[in-house]
Amino acid sequence: MHKFLSILFFLFLNIGNAFAGEKDIVVVESYSQNIKWDVDYANEIKKILGKDYKLTFFEMNTKVLPPSEHEGMGKKAWALIEKINPTLVVVGDDPALKYVGPPLEQNQIRTVYLGINDNPRIYFSQEPKYVTGVLERPLIKRSAAYIKKILPNAKKMLILFDKSRTSQIIDKDFFNNQKSISISDITYDIALIDQYSDWKKIISKANKEYDAIILGIYYSVFEDKKYVDHEQLIKWSEKNSKKPIFAFWDFAVGKEKAIGGLVLTGASQGKAAAEIALQLLNDPKKLPNSIYPLFLQEGKFIFSKTELKAKNITLPKDILDDTIFVD
Repeated sequence: MHKFLSILFFLFLNIGNAFAGEKDIVVVESYSQNIKWDVDYANEIKKILGKDYKLTFFEMNTKVLPPSEHEGMGKKAWALIEKINPTLVVVGDDPALKYVGPPLEQNQIRTVYLGINDNPRIYFSQEPKYVTGVLERPLIKRSAAYIKKILPNAKKMLILFDKSRTSQIIDKDFFNNQKSISISDITYDIALIDQYSDWKKIISKANKEYDAIILGIYYSVFEDKKYVDHEQLIKWSEKNSKKPIFAFWDFAVGKEKAIGGLVLTGASQGKAAAEIALQLLNDPKKLPNSIYPLFLQEGKFIFSKTELKAKNITLPKDILDDTIFVD
């Protein structure tokens, strides 16, 4: 009888393990819910997957923690994944894919990424079978075309980024590490700045030398070896810039922020990633590498009425008709 009960217990234990995590999804965020990008893509994932699956979020917080701690946060994320044993993992942005992607591939856990700026292949020793997702590229050439419509007399502009990994990837892949490029008869100077004092200096310089600024990523700017609060930084920039500030991402747009632009949104990335996840979840045998990585080309015209008025800018009708206003 004792032997029979032991066998029965063993069978129940293994049945339980077989179904462990079958309704669980882990979402590994490179950043945190203090950043609008993460909030927006997380909301889309919740909307599409949250009804049928239990979602667990892990924040690596790499916009706040120093680079020396990023790998350790990746290990913590992996420990959580091992504990939950989810049916699928969603990975947000490059740092998470860099540190969590390889063990996910090695352990054959189906994974969908979003917000990836670099070539995702570089994070793996060979072409992954269990990982696919959504790429993120700022709409730089298309932005140049619409800015020419808004500021037809513009001749010289400044593209301004911090020195985060995302910014450096964009600088390498799109600008080829050049300090200046020409698009639509406008010269664009590119600057990557990581010190707040230098950031302030270049904004002052822009008031004299440029017709406008286009703002990229600005979360990794330091003062006294500490990150400057990103809200403080962009509000200081808007207040002290005599020239209009446009943006590549929607989180930069609003009152006391950037005027707007043809921007990428976290919501679009989250929706696309969740839809890829659904394809995999609806077919347990489907491998992620059967779904080619999606390069989202869509952008949205998002502007601030307050900032347009402050800089005395009127949008052309074709842009105005497609614009979403944040205030």
